Amino acid sequence: MIPLLAMLASAAMWFASTGVNHVWPLAWLAPVPLLVILPELRPLRAAALAFIASILAGVNLVIAYPRLPRAVLVSVLFGIAIQTTLVLLGWRLVARRRGPLAAVLAYPALLVAMEYLVSRTGPHGTFGSLGYSQADVLPVMQLASVTGVFGVSFLVAAVGAALAVAWRYRREASARNLALATGLLPLAASLVFGVIRLRQAAAPSEIRIGLLADDSSLRFFGTTDSAVALPLIRSYARRADEVAARGAVVVVLPEKFVGVTAAYDSAARQILSETARQHHVTLVAGLNLLGGPQSRNLALVYAPDGRQVIEYDKRHPVPGLEEGYRVGDGPALLPGTAGTVGIAICKDMDFVPLGREYAAAGAGLLLVPAWDFTSDRWIHSRMAVVRGIEGGFAVARSASQGLLTLSDAYGRIVAEVPSSDSAAFLSAALQPGWGGTAFSRGGDWFAWLCVVGGVGLFTGALARRVPRG
Repeated sequence: MIPLLAMLASAAMWFASTGVNHVWPLAWLAPVPLLVILPELRPLRAAALAFIASILAGVNLVIAYPRLPRAVLVSVLFGIAIQTTLVLLGWRLVARRRGPLAAVLAYPALLVAMEYLVSRTGPHGTFGSLGYSQADVLPVMQLASVTGVFGVSFLVAAVGAALAVAWRYRREASARNLALATGLLPLAASLVFGVIRLRQAAAPSEIRIGLLADDSSLRFFGTTDSAVALPLIRSYARRADEVAARGAVVVVLPEKFVGVTAAYDSAARQILSETARQHHVTLVAGLNLLGGPQSRNLALVYAPDGRQVIEYDKRHPVPGLEEGYRVGDGPALLPGTAGTVGIAICKDMDFVPLGREYAAAGAGLLLVPAWDFTSDRWIHSRMAVVRGIEGGFAVARSASQGLLTLSDAYGRIVAEVPSSDSAAFLSAALQPGWGGTAFSRGGDWFAWLCVVGGVGLFTGALARRVPRG
């Protein structure tokens, strides 16, 4: 019964702290029960327990995304379970054949190596990364400015591995203490770094931004009727009036808030242009352009004089929901008085390279129309926040069925409200970032270090002969 109880304990803690859930203290402890018992089990039994624990933890994704096609859900769920099982089996081999230092380092290194390689090859970017569980723990998250989110994943996993290996060597004081030091000293150093970084002086400039979202209008995202679409756009324009009256000079509307066809495309754009010109604001609007050879998930940007200055296509459509949509390419940049401003749409912010691309271009602020699924509103808003920490830019994200969030370049939430059926909005001053960090300049060095280190530790353990008995 002990292996079964250990598996259930790890599964329950992963369920509560990862994916769309975020009881962050449990993320540090979740792997400990499994890591304690896996080295004592035969390989097939260890693999079975690891796989079942991952499936049970992943049920939170099934609950969160009931509208996703079943094939997409199954592929995601089993993909995560297979990845987790491979990591745990690799670690088990190292723990059985090598000493405490290698055992503590192998688990976080293998976990980050898997996260990184999947993020670069899969359609979901870094969604599911362990590091996001700490998105509201700002002293810890500052590490992302040097290592990316992968460094936070490593840190969280290393603490769990240190506790488990210390228990394994509990009767050997030197080995136990080495295991604890290997996991806890990097945590202490990261906390000191994070506290110091958060005390840095804020940028002197600020810009007032308004965000709008009306969930009651979502049923019209696929409309092709001008008698429905144009009044809806006008209603958003009237609400933009209210936000502008509160001093906002930038207004961001949600992703795909209305369907538009070629028959009334020019009329829709004219309403948005007039809204920007009348109130002298920069207006960002997400439209669902339908009826062409390919549908288009667009972010249109209008300058304060009413000129359309950007037409940006979403670069990462949602698998299973946005098949047949045009895929955008290249960053969209808007020079302004507050520095360079970038444009992205919802799932784009799940991808680390996109954030680094904007940081390299000097963007101090990203404006992001979005559409979430209510149950995942925290994780998707925080993934965008973490891109800001990695790249040194502030983020203004307006999400239907999600959160309207303003965050600075350190990940601090300046203002946030949930969307609703009664036209949620917020208006607050936000300080743009400086556009660039050690991570955005240095790239994925830490992730590759984990790939090389994890593979090295595993192959070293694989080649090592174990004495009989």
